[in-house]
Amino acid sequence: MNRPSIRFRSAAAAALLLAAAGCTAIPAPEAPPPAPPPTAAVPPSPAPPPAAAWDARALDGGAWRYDAGSRTARFVPTGGARPLLTMACSGGVIRLTAGLDGPVALRTSAGTDQIRFDGGSATVPNRDIRLDRIAFSRGRFALEGAGRVLTLPVQSEIGRVIEDCR
Repeated sequence: MNRPSIRFRSAAAAALLLAAAGCTAIPAPEAPPPAPPPTAAVPPSPAPPPAAAWDARALDGGAWRYDAGSRTARFVPTGGARPLLTMACSGGVIRLTAGLDGPVALRTSAGTDQIRFDGGSATVPNRDIRLDRIAFSRGRFALEGAGRVLTLPVQSEIGRVIEDCR
């Protein structure tokens, strides 16, 4: 055999192998699913600011006034005449008067209690532990009713009314 025919046969065989390899079915990789159409992104609504803890809130401005004759302590706001809270001894009870109605949370450093206000006032027996919790709370106490919050300082006038009533 002569050399050119061997080269020709080799080239032809290589061409046939390449052609055969090109005819082999090779599975195509799966295409990823189409991306969903873009939508207008709605930013999440901002979270409400965290409410300050009752013992970190600013105190209502004003001062306690004590009247020994009527055995009453009143917390009068700065620049106002109408008290935010009145504590008055009446027989064996202390009447709390404020602009609150319904169930009210009483928050002191000793914990949280409930007081029921009806028509703006509540009656608490003079030996009730809730009165002691108010008088001995660390610097402040709070009354939290529906729509109204009072954060008041603890001062000696509160203890005077309680002691006068016992």
